[in-house]
Formats: sequence, structure tokens, C-alpha cells
Amino acid sequence: MLAAENPFEHSDGDLVARFNCGDEQAFNLIVRRYQKRIFDLVFRFVRDFDESSDIAQETFIRAHAKLKEFRGASALYTWLYRIAVNLSLNHMRKKKLRSFFSFDDPGVEEPIAEGGPEEDLAAVQIRAQVGRAIEKLPPRQRSIFILRQYERLTHKEIAAVLACSEGSIRAGYFHALKKLRAMLKECA
Repeated sequence: MLAAENPFEHSDGDLVARFNCGDEQAFNLIVRRYQKRIFDLVFRFVRDFDESSDIAQETFIRAHAKLKEFRGASALYTWLYRIAVNLSLNHMRKKKLRSFFSFDDPGVEEPIAEGGPEEDLAAVQIRAQVGRAIEKLPPRQRSIFILRQYERLTHKEIAAVLACSEGSIRAGYFHALKKLRAMLKECA
């Protein structure tokens, strides 16, 4: 039996080229490489495990169907993120979901509280307030904020994901932070 191929030992470009030459295993490696990141991103939008799994799977189904058209003008993960963000936003529009964001979701390290139960309760309440504030942001600002704060993408990468200029991303992020500060100030 052959050992499973490591999805991180090949570049994205090599995997795309292999897939375009008919190597389905190359696409499986792409899925293994990005599956968790895509799921975590989608989960931050829809806040439901099953729906996030479905949307992440649909992201890869669409990527598989369109990968031959991928020109490499952006990084592969940027292209995948764009598919995932668009599917997530479409899902939220269709379902008119009121998402609840918090900092205790997958992919985000939660600091270990050194205090007692009062400090733990305060931390939970603060996360809930921040989550409610993020939920109230307009969808585009929410997307920019999530991609910047949770996914740690640069303004340039976010611009590629959302297909807009870096300047509009900077402005959107600035306005998202301004709105969040104002909403959180009201809660204090």
C-alpha cells in the first residue's frame, strides 16, 4: 500500500497543473490542504456546523468544475476564499440568517483566563457583545472584518477575494471598526 501523499509538499501551481492534466489526486490534495480553512471561514459567516459543511463542500465542488479556468492571477486560496465568501453571503441572503459571531469559534485561540469565575463570565459577556456588534455590520463590512481579523488576510488579499480595490477594502475596514467601536461604546 502506498503512503498517502502530503498535501503540503507540492505548490498550488503544481497541483493545479497536475489536475489540468487529468490527475484527480491533485484536486484531492488541494481539498485536504484547504478544507479546514474554508470550513472555518464559512462557519464564521453562517454559525451552523452542518450548513458550514455543506457550503464548504459546495465550494470545492464549484472549484473542481472551474479549476481548468483558474488563470493563476491570484493565489489559489484567494480564489477558493472568494468562492466560499460568495456562497456564504448568498446563503445568508437566501435564509435571511441572523448570524451570531463570537471569538470562541474554530480557528481562533481563546486566551486562558487566569482569574476566577467573575473574570470568566466577564470575558464571555464581552465576546457576546462583540459578536452582536459584528452581526449588525453591513454584509460587505462584516466580510472585510472577518477576512482581516479572523483569517488575517492582507488588504490586498481581501481585495482579490472580494473583487474590488485595495482602497475600498481599507475604507470598508475603517468604517467597520468605527461602527464596532460606536456600538461597543453604547454597551459600556
